[in-house]
Amino acid sequence: MRIKNYFLIGTLLLVLVGFSHTNGKPKAVNVNAGGTIKQYVGEYVYEPEDITIRVHTKEDDTTLYLSVPAQSPYELISTGEHKFAFRIDEGFKVEFKNAENGVFKELILIQPHGTMKAIRKKKGEIDDLTTIDKKLIEKDFSGVVLVAQNDSIIFNKAYGRKNSQENGLNDTNTVFDICSITKQFTAAGILKLSMQNKISLNDKLSKYFGAVPNDKKDITIHQLLTHSSGLTIGIGGDYDTVTEAAFLDQVFSSKLISPVGKKFSYSNIGYSLLTLIIEKASGMDYEHFLNIEIFKPSKMNRTGYVIPDWGTNEVANGFLNGTEAKKPNEENWSEKGPYLNLKGNGGILTRASDLLLWSQAIMNNTVLDKATTSKYLYPHFQSDGFVYNYYGYGWGVENNHSENKLVLHGGTSDFFATDLWMYPKKGITIIVLSNKYEEYVYSIARRFSNFLLAK
Repeated sequence: MRIKNYFLIGTLLLVLVGFSHTNGKPKAVNVNAGGTIKQYVGEYVYEPEDITIRVHTKEDDTTLYLSVPAQSPYELISTGEHKFAFRIDEGFKVEFKNAENGVFKELILIQPHGTMKAIRKKKGEIDDLTTIDKKLIEKDFSGVVLVAQNDSIIFNKAYGRKNSQENGLNDTNTVFDICSITKQFTAAGILKLSMQNKISLNDKLSKYFGAVPNDKKDITIHQLLTHSSGLTIGIGGDYDTVTEAAFLDQVFSSKLISPVGKKFSYSNIGYSLLTLIIEKASGMDYEHFLNIEIFKPSKMNRTGYVIPDWGTNEVANGFLNGTEAKKPNEENWSEKGPYLNLKGNGGILTRASDLLLWSQAIMNNTVLDKATTSKYLYPHFQSDGFVYNYYGYGWGVENNHSENKLVLHGGTSDFFATDLWMYPKKGITIIVLSNKYEEYVYSIARRFSNFLLAK
């Protein structure tokens, strides 16, 4: 997803993502693993914004982490009895209160901008579809939610407004900017070219671009796909006018933020480079290639940048704090869609029903054969505390060896928030598309998931 520089819980601001704090880290106090640490683990709900805060451990079961939807986990350092601080900054603290039956019932998050209390969810407490629908209405959700299992649509409903016109209500065919969900189409395009023997995933940048500097010439397509190239996240605004030559000059002159192939470093520009590789290897413009090789075989007739003939009231406007923005395709785009700061890593326009067709095409091997689909959805690289535990090719991957294997990706901009979850072994697809960026949007897919997996 397009990483934002902050997240909101209610009206409280946490300036954490991308923040580097090296001084004044809290001193750790020993906490026993096992029984003691388990009293904190669980899900807590901040009810005013209906946001779930998850306290959890990883494989070693000795360190606590705090997670909120669509953000990387934050490591907690013990500073006293039932008190913790964020390792990233001691100004953010967590206290656990009201112990009962061996677990704490309340989580208090103390921030420089204020304090909030979250209540532990009751064990086995799962919302049914009617309750979820009611909560979406109460939250003034704006967008479309579609949930399906195999060939049956379980839930499909639109909420809120697509624009401020008199007839501007969202409907189930409204088209949204899906932001970084775009990356999975770029990855699928690369794999399609691999199937056609036009590229190899081990190809290096130096095969496709001239004058690649020494620190970047050995970056492979595989590393671009898995965000392990070491490239920075971005080099400019989404709608900045930039030529291919200028874009490449900025990318190649940028400083690597980690050694090539060694660390997970989410990079939008890495996916823009993949876009250019698709064009060079196929001899076609990026969107035309996707349209021919992916969208048409999947019967996704309302997906793309500029090829679909968008109706005047089909594409949703985004909203920020009640103010209506332009439609995404009314921004500064070229005649072929967005410029390279966005192209291929975000900005594809589509509707929920087309994303369901895409999910079905993946599970039915319509576009990619079975062996290639396995590579597509495989957890190639551990993401070291990113939003997803592992990253495949354009997908986050969790529980790979379980019947509940989950592949997912979200997207954000200032105006849109999107989520696509797929349980390939269970045939479950959950799609959430919103034209208002709010944190609770990333709790919606989890609520539907909990309901379906409990059945």
